Amino acid sequence: SAVVLLEQMTARACIFCQLHTNLLVCADHNQAVRRLGLILLLLTGCSHWTADSRQRIAEDAPDAAAAYFAAKRGNVDVVAKWAEAREQLRSQRRAAVVIKQPWTFLGPGNVGGRTRPLLIDPSAPDTMYAGVVSGGVFKTTDGGAHWTPTGDEMANLAVNSLAMADAQTIYAGTGEGYFREDIRGTAMAIRGDGIFVTHDAAATWMQLPSTKNNDDFHWVNDLAISTHDPHRIYAATRTGVWRSNDEGASWNRVLATTVKGGCLDLALRGGTDGDYLFASCGVFEQATVYRSKNAESDDAWTPVLSPDGMSRTSIAIAPSNPSVVYALAAVNPSQLLLGVYRSDHDGDPNTWTLQQSRDGQSVGSLILENPSSATDNICSDGHDPNNTVPMGWHCNTIAVDPLDPNRVWAAGVDLFRSDDGGKTWGLASFWWDPASSHADHHSIHFDPRYDGASNQRMIVTNDGGVYRSDNPNAALATGPKATCDQRATSVAWTSLNHNYGGTQFYHGAVTNDGTQFFGGVQDNGTVWGAVAAGSDSWQRIWGGDGGYVAIDPNRQFVVLCESQGGAIVRSADGFTGHFQSYINPSSDSFLFITPFFFDPNNTLRLWTGGTRLYRRDSPSAIWTTASKSFDGQITSIAIAPGNSSLVLAGTTVGSIYRSTTATTDAAVTWPGVHPRDGWLSSIAFDPANANVVYATYALFGGPHVYRSIDAGVTWTAIDNGIPDIAAHSIAVGPSSTLYAGTDLGVFVSNDSGASWSHDDTLPSVITEWLIIARGQRGPALYAFTHGRGVWRMELTEPNERRRTAAR
Repeated sequence: SAVVLLEQMTARACIFCQLHTNLLVCADHNQAVRRLGLILLLLTGCSHWTADSRQRIAEDAPDAAAAYFAAKRGNVDVVAKWAEAREQLRSQRRAAVVIKQPWTFLGPGNVGGRTRPLLIDPSAPDTMYAGVVSGGVFKTTDGGAHWTPTGDEMANLAVNSLAMADAQTIYAGTGEGYFREDIRGTAMAIRGDGIFVTHDAAATWMQLPSTKNNDDFHWVNDLAISTHDPHRIYAATRTGVWRSNDEGASWNRVLATTVKGGCLDLALRGGTDGDYLFASCGVFEQATVYRSKNAESDDAWTPVLSPDGMSRTSIAIAPSNPSVVYALAAVNPSQLLLGVYRSDHDGDPNTWTLQQSRDGQSVGSLILENPSSATDNICSDGHDPNNTVPMGWHCNTIAVDPLDPNRVWAAGVDLFRSDDGGKTWGLASFWWDPASSHADHHSIHFDPRYDGASNQRMIVTNDGGVYRSDNPNAALATGPKATCDQRATSVAWTSLNHNYGGTQFYHGAVTNDGTQFFGGVQDNGTVWGAVAAGSDSWQRIWGGDGGYVAIDPNRQFVVLCESQGGAIVRSADGFTGHFQSYINPSSDSFLFITPFFFDPNNTLRLWTGGTRLYRRDSPSAIWTTASKSFDGQITSIAIAPGNSSLVLAGTTVGSIYRSTTATTDAAVTWPGVHPRDGWLSSIAFDPANANVVYATYALFGGPHVYRSIDAGVTWTAIDNGIPDIAAHSIAVGPSSTLYAGTDLGVFVSNDSGASWSHDDTLPSVITEWLIIARGQRGPALYAFTHGRGVWRMELTEPNERRRTAAR
């Protein structure tokens, strides 16, 4: 029985590590089993974990991901560049390629992306709208059983706020204005571009002209609509609070601020004679909560809450007693909890009481940090050090039970509930438990039919999408060791990520028969799906931030993937098999997403690179240094079909290196050319003619597609029809039809690159990787997008295509 128990605990530990990819916080139901499971892992190993893979695997790294994104494109206003490119596409006359076969979404529909706002239609509560920070607006009419993307035509998909005037009219604000770029150290902000509106329940969207190219609306952090006049809208932006009395046709600033972050949160009190509005302004600097009892007028706003050190603060009004107002505040500079505050007197100045502070003892003090790592010492009886991970700047939300003004919810990484007005708290979610809600919560909502008994439905959004609890009022985990056992709470959670396709891919591959596909994704490791299983049944097979992947076409049970920094792993028994690590030379510097490729002529051979190229001639061989150092880090590698000795490699600075003796034992000389400056994102040989090669560039400010007809010796730009937009990959289809993946989706050329047309049938999202592989009836084009998952288009024969006049 002891052996059985050990085997069970090992299996649980292995499953958890597979899902969460952090050996140091590998957790079972208590800390003792965490430690024992870790020992067992070290002694016996388990699938997905080996002695050398422990040194290479890591948790996802959003800061490195953001820096990688910025490095590819340069220090520019990316949103402005995207807008210019869209305008160029609209204004220029171009030949549009009409393809008879549509694109099919393959998934993942069950791997949600970061979701901040959510709307529930009060007249039809099963109809909801969710804003995906990189994927636009999704809609469900069946309570989350199925979602449909609705905002693909929006010029900016960074949806951060939503507000509903009526069942048909919805406003979407863009730009995630919480200074993620400062915290993550990327020095590059991905801003929004104003406010969009739909008047047909999200069937179509249009941009409010008053907010287009308007600096005051680059970061629309929150929206509110008057309960007295649906034409009156309030917007909290980085420059203050703005009011429109004419459905967004024009705006007046009613609360100006220069504090960092501007205004971040709005709370509108209904049932009053005027628009009784609270606004919270400031993050990383002294923040203030302001109030106007008549926000529809030009009366001055009154500061009502501003304790020393207050940073980002969220506000909630009790629906059953609007005189009760709560505030959840982070503290400068740490962004840990400053306090939960309550006013029983309409939020008047000097009526706020501190209900919960970061006292270092109660579970409520952990609201705005990672509660697991913060209590490692407690859960291990002093054997492990605590690790403080503050998150108050990023995930910070509060809400009040619709019927009970003393039952209040607050969330950062996890969800907490108080039943006594914020004085004591319990833990309702455990982010490290796959059966619980995902980490990093951004909003909390209640079903309009909520009665506290037969209907307790509560819906939350977080970095993993949308989740629901049908029993949020159940028992909580409480006491000093509340975080040590996820079974201590009875609150249950259900994922609503069904056809919720907001996954951010970097690369992908498809099996020979076209029935299975997988790829590396941001924040969610390497994921695998299959046609037979459907779009909502993808599985995570490796952790960290996923990168390049490969399937050996001659031995399809051989699968390779990686986590960040070139940590390549190999399975010899399929997608869910035992992965062994290919440790790269530690002395080199590898990109966050490191390219690696099989030799198509000899798939036992693998190529990768850091500042120089490395070759592994068989799985049992060691890595061979195959080149001297290049002028940048290696971004792409291509091996000629039919000639393993002809290899090309591109770099971060734009050079293309070439060797015709690449498989020799010595570190051969690689002459280089420099078609242009900037990140060379991909190289692809024409599979029918190794003398013809294509290359793409991501950096703005020059041509983005090049062609060589002498096997890479000389290069010519061929991107006529493609605007100045980052290009990431190129695929060569039948009859030399070309497909280019860009920041605005896919472009197509039927004349070997002499001219290009935008494919308007695929969402205009970042398309990181394109591949031609078998589909359901023949060759197909697969698109791995960075924000809208994986798509497939069956390819028609060239004589079945026709050109039409430009729109």
